[in-house]
Amino acid sequence: MFHLSRKLYLPLLIIFLILAGTNACKDEYNSVIPYAPVNMNINPTNFIELNIPGGSYYFANAGYGGIILFRDLTDNSNPFLAFDAACTHEISTTTRVVADQSGLATCPVCKSQFILFGGNGNPIKGPAIEALRQYKTTYTGGRIIISN
Repeated sequence: MFHLSRKLYLPLLIIFLILAGTNACKDEYNSVIPYAPVNMNINPTNFIELNIPGGSYYFANAGYGGIILFRDLTDNSNPFLAFDAACTHEISTTTRVVADQSGLATCPVCKSQFILFGGNGNPIKGPAIEALRQYKTTYTGGRIIISN
């Protein structure tokens, strides 16, 4: 019985390790929007829109299609979220989604809508099926740091 158990144990262990290895330590999600280096340091008091919960400001010369900086209501320690404004269906530097105070961003071309509240940028109306590319934000010392 011991030899039979050992014969089964080793192949099962190998299969388990292979399966565990394929699910462990996945790389970060790769967006359909091309990578563009981002390193911004912003004073939110310079932008009236960012002082209002649900407000947003568009920075045209950053990211791939510009960056939408959004003032979220769900996290008081880091109330700012940053998304690339390029629509994940159109994938163009010239077609950008437009955010409103309801926390939605809409593509003027394909009419896809993305939710900004809560920090995910997921599409809630197609044809887009990919979330907006999100950038890392840190709110410290009264400044917003945006990076990737």
